[in-house]
Amino acid sequence: MSQSIAFDPIADTTRRAEIVALLRRAILTGQLQPGQKVNELRIAGEMRVSRAPLREAVRELVQEGLLTGVPYAGTFVVDVTARDVEEAYSLHRVLEAFAIETAWPRRNAHFCAELDRRHDRVKRAIAAVDLTSQIEAALSLHGLIYEWADHSLLLDTWRRLAGRLQMYFALHQRARGEAVPAADLHEDYVRLLKGDDMDAARRHALEHIDWDFEELLGYARSLELRGDTR
Repeated sequence: MSQSIAFDPIADTTRRAEIVALLRRAILTGQLQPGQKVNELRIAGEMRVSRAPLREAVRELVQEGLLTGVPYAGTFVVDVTARDVEEAYSLHRVLEAFAIETAWPRRNAHFCAELDRRHDRVKRAIAAVDLTSQIEAALSLHGLIYEWADHSLLLDTWRRLAGRLQMYFALHQRARGEAVPAADLHEDYVRLLKGDDMDAARRHALEHIDWDFEELLGYARSLELRGDTR
């Protein structure tokens, strides 16, 4: 791919987290598109950082599932296929149900307060019509139940899956021409997670996951038919 974008310089070359954030935002906003090769030399020059922290940032995004390394070819933004979407959503359903069941008896006042804090962040992003922030905030909100489960392998799996979901959601929203969802869809999710009925919370969480699955799957199939994710 010949498309070129410009990254702003980063003054502190030790700020790996800032490099990660800039690359992630470039992927989620479509500046770096599905299947595009990551030109580390050019990006390092534009950010005015050494290759070492950039490579560390790239490795982190590979772990998140936003980038993938191809032997002898380089690092690329992951592609989006219908199978990818089906696998991600089916895994998300299993993980979400297990996370709710595992974390449920551990909930306390601090959990509820943190749930409200993250929900407020989602609502602020929606009000600001900031797609990337809205997706990040929504996944952070969903991530709390994984953090509260006190299950390190579950949390690691969620974090890797969340990177893929971020990309799918952003690509889908851009294709729909909708900056952010028209309304906050998490009111019932939050209310039920703070309530007393675990089965109701779990059912709603799975319905929440499914609500746009078919539309996103159809979009992924259309990309494959065109033979072009750009």
